[in-house]
Amino acid sequence: MPSPALTVGDVVRWRGSLHVIAGIQSGRAALCPALPARTVRHRADILIEFPDTLYLGVVDGALIRCKPFVFHNAHRLTKDGVLSPALVSRVQRAIERELDARRVEAGCPKYLVR
Repeated sequence: MPSPALTVGDVVRWRGSLHVIAGIQSGRAALCPALPARTVRHRADILIEFPDTLYLGVVDGALIRCKPFVFHNAHRLTKDGVLSPALVSRVQRAIERELDARRVEAGCPKYLVR
């Protein structure tokens, strides 16, 4: 049964894997996947530290890939856990860093005056 009160930092299970809700608005959720330790690292990855690994039931060294994607039917997701406030703030900072890096890589728009 879906949970009506999903918030930022909740862990949900979708298609058999864990995802972290990075943002939620108007029935849509921005999800960041939690990945096993053996995956190739990306610049947007952060490690899930010891207390959260126990609570979530993932192996030590698991990652959260802070490249969110939009899930349009957030009401269908079921809450499977909650991240600690410290890890939620680390996820938010990593998302901001990734977005800043993408802006730099895309270059400055031509209509901006320097």
